[in-house]
Amino acid sequence: MYELILSRNAERDLKRLDAEIQRRVRNKLEWLRENCGQCFHKPLTGRYEAKFILRCGDYRAIYTYDEEATMIEVSRIRHRSVVYK
Repeated sequence: MYELILSRNAERDLKRLDAEIQRRVRNKLEWLRENCGQCFHKPLTGRYEAKFILRCGDYRAIYTYDEEATMIEVSRIRHRSVVYK
C-alpha cells in the first residue's frame, strides 16, 4: 500500500471544502492509495507536466507518485473550473 502525503496547499484546499465534499475527496484519495499500482494515471501537460490528475466529482486532485518509494504526494485539490489556472 502507498503512503499518501498532502502538501500544505492541498491540506488548505481540502479544509476549505464543505464536509460532504471533503468526505468524498478523502474517500477517493484513500482509493488511490490502495489501488495506485493497478490503476491508470492520467498525465497532465503544460505547467503540470509530470503530474497526474484524479477526478473527485467536480473537484480534481493533482498528484505525483513514486513506485519505488510507494508514495503519493498530492499538491492541489481544487474545483475543476480553476484547478488548471
